[in-house]
Order: sequence, then structure tokens, then C-alpha cells
Amino acid sequence: MKKSILLFAISALALGACRSLRISDFHSSETIPQRLPRLGLLVHERSFADAFYAALNREVILTNITAGPYIPAPWEVHQKTDQAMSDVFQVLDNELFDHFNRQDGERYGHARFKLRTYQRRNAGWGWMIPSIFTLGTANLLGMPYKVYRIDLELQLEIVDANGKILQRYDAPGTGKAKVAAYHGYDALTAIRKANLVAIQDGLSKIKTRMAGDVATLSEQLQAAGVAHLLDIKK
Repeated sequence: MKKSILLFAISALALGACRSLRISDFHSSETIPQRLPRLGLLVHERSFADAFYAALNREVILTNITAGPYIPAPWEVHQKTDQAMSDVFQVLDNELFDHFNRQDGERYGHARFKLRTYQRRNAGWGWMIPSIFTLGTANLLGMPYKVYRIDLELQLEIVDANGKILQRYDAPGTGKAKVAAYHGYDALTAIRKANLVAIQDGLSKIKTRMAGDVATLSEQLQAAGVAHLLDIKK
């Protein structure tokens, strides 16, 4: 019985979940008061990839326990993680261009991003009860099936042309997105959306903390001279 209810709810979501990510989801509106000299983007890719794979592996284990010995094929795992990784680079690059960088002149340093912590969970367990008691009808009418919540800690280092760390900022970020018909997302897109919101939330806190340091950072960056590509592993 429970299996039939679950299949019905999933079918309803598959038919009705039509919301997708938009260009605006990769942009925010908060700018630091004074822009820094142009910075290059460096992302500690391993920290993001490890976190995304760990979260995905937890899902794979659950699937293995409840549905038998079959797990997603390797290409599916890579597809899901690569989409999330692409989102990270896109949203961080947009942040630099939209809110941090002067948009002309030489590059005087780098903004170096790293993911310190990452946790993904279903924050909408309460929706499961009415889903079961209405045999999934409430989901078909638009009630969320689940809500993904992302809690992370984002790190930004401002690095000069010589690789010297001028300032380091760490901030928590939280993002949520609903899996629902019509007004919500499918499960994968909801995770991607929650990731973006969490990263942008962390960046908002970082911008607030950075506001008073911009003048000093600008002087230090220019004093160190023009920057070239730094080793991403540093």
C-alpha cells in the first residue's frame, strides 16, 4: 500500500514539476560599497566535489537498502555532481563580475573560494503525513513532497599577485527549495537551487564583513602589482 502511495506521489511530481532554474537564480543584488581592483576567480574544486559526492553517496546507500542491490550508474552520478559543480563556478563568477570587481583594468589578485562544511537534508518531513493520508492527491494539487535544506560554510580569501592572503572571510549559508508540482522543482533541480541560495546567503554575510576592508584591500592589491594565474591547490 505504502509503495503504491509513493509511486502515485512521484508520478504526480513527474507530471507536474515544471519549474526550472532561471538566469536570475545565478545572480544576487547585494554589492559591496566600493569595488575592488579586478580579481580572478579560483575555486577549491575538491572541497565542493567531495561534499556533493558525499551527499549523493548517502542517497545511493538509502536506495540500496530500500530498493535492492542496484545503485545509479556511474554516468548518472557524474551527471548530477557535474551539474552542481557547474552551478558553483557560474554563481561565483557572476558574483565577482556583478558585485566585487571593477570591470576594467589589469588583474591585481584573486578571489579564492573554498567550501568548509556542507550538509544536505530533508527539512520537510511534515509534508509526508498529509501526502500519505491523501494518497498523494495533495501533492498532485501542489502541496510540497519534500523540502531540501542546505547548510554550509563558505570561505573567501583575497589573495594578492604574490599569492599572499590579505584577508580571509568565513560565513555560514542556508538555502531551501521545495520539491513540488507546478510551483516547485524536481528533486535534482531543488538540490541545485538550494545550493545556490546557500552560497549566496554565505556571500551576503561575507560582503557585510568585507565592507570596511575594501579601501585597505585595494591599496594592498595594487601595491603587489599585476597578478597571473595562481596554483588552485594552494
